[in-house]
Amino acid sequence: MRRALAVLALAFALGLALTARAQEGIEVRSISALNGFPDGITFSLDVAVDSAIDDVRLVYEIAPDGVRTTAEPACTGDAVVSCRFQLAGSGRALLIPGAEVTYTWSVTAAGATLATDAQTVVYEDDRFDWRTVSDGNITLWHYGDEAEARAVLAAARDSLDRVSALLQTTIDFPVKVRYYESAEEMRQAIISDNAEGVVTLGEVFYSDTAMVSADSAPQDIARHEIAHIVVRQALSGPFDVPDWLNEGLAVYAQSQPLEGQRQAIEDAIRTGQVLSVRTLSSASAGALGDRVFLYYGQSWSLVNFLIETYGEQKFADLFRAFDGGATTNEALEQVYGFNQDGLENAWRASVGLPPRQAPTPGAGGAGEPTQPAIGNGDAASQDGDGGGSGALIAIIAVLTALLVSALVATGVLVARRYR
Repeated sequence: MRRALAVLALAFALGLALTARAQEGIEVRSISALNGFPDGITFSLDVAVDSAIDDVRLVYEIAPDGVRTTAEPACTGDAVVSCRFQLAGSGRALLIPGAEVTYTWSVTAAGATLATDAQTVVYEDDRFDWRTVSDGNITLWHYGDEAEARAVLAAARDSLDRVSALLQTTIDFPVKVRYYESAEEMRQAIISDNAEGVVTLGEVFYSDTAMVSADSAPQDIARHEIAHIVVRQALSGPFDVPDWLNEGLAVYAQSQPLEGQRQAIEDAIRTGQVLSVRTLSSASAGALGDRVFLYYGQSWSLVNFLIETYGEQKFADLFRAFDGGATTNEALEQVYGFNQDGLENAWRASVGLPPRQAPTPGAGGAGEPTQPAIGNGDAASQDGDGGGSGALIAIIAVLTALLVSALVATGVLVARRYR
């Protein structure tokens, strides 16, 4: 079932067929890019020179979201110089399986510079014998039961179509789904740096790739992650939406909220211990294990309220306002006629809660519930507008059905990240 590392190493070292032209006094002898999952890709260059090398650089770009980056390799030797650079995997260099890295080498000696032609290497998780199934522009990589993989693919397709229609945007690029048989097997392939007692069931880091594990509700995890990809596409510029809107829509894209999410918001409404919209504007508010379920349950409830009360067209208009650079208050006022405080009180009225008391300026979270299990207001609730948090990480906690009885206090999460 597992391929030998040497097979992929050979495939990734096809750079030995050199494309660089010899420059006077500089001759490239070999180029290679060696996959070494989970520790990244090692780039190698052997070059013969007539004089001392002035400079060697590796220039690379990780598709689809990376920028052109220059790295300084470690080099040894005189007449023949060997240079190595490791683009490390996991959270250290933001590589995930399927990442395409385009690279060139630049060598300068005695005032002359030689640049190799661009080559591309794909970073791969070589522990498994991957197979693919596709539906339109979505391809799912898996190594387990094909019927199960196709069911997850169908869920991804459904989410892509429904959320694209809702936001009135088009996904015209290939979308990738990596489907792992367990969160533990997926752990080395993702970017998340989990807190103690937290298990990641899915993640989007690159804007075209969803990582999904089979542990619990994999079809809904796929729907959730694909929704994040659509949201990113709907925001064509550098602007973003508040995290409650992004995460709430991702939960809305599921067939239903997961049990932990629904139970948490129902309990919070019953006890009056809900979070403020300003707190929900940053994913850091949901990073604590004692309120992750509430964070995503309440975010879903807000999105469901907007769509069910005011309709899908206004919801699409809201994203257009954000895409145009509006802050949270500006976007809500343009589309619905109220700011985020008005949204909060309209939602509270819809679930039978009284209006929230306005926080006292400088009170540092006044108006937030004080019950420790819910958590007090934090820095995320102090940003005033809440539209500029720009958080890179959003965490959704879900209870794994198989672990409910034994690990009620354990967070199980899906992460959404963008560079």
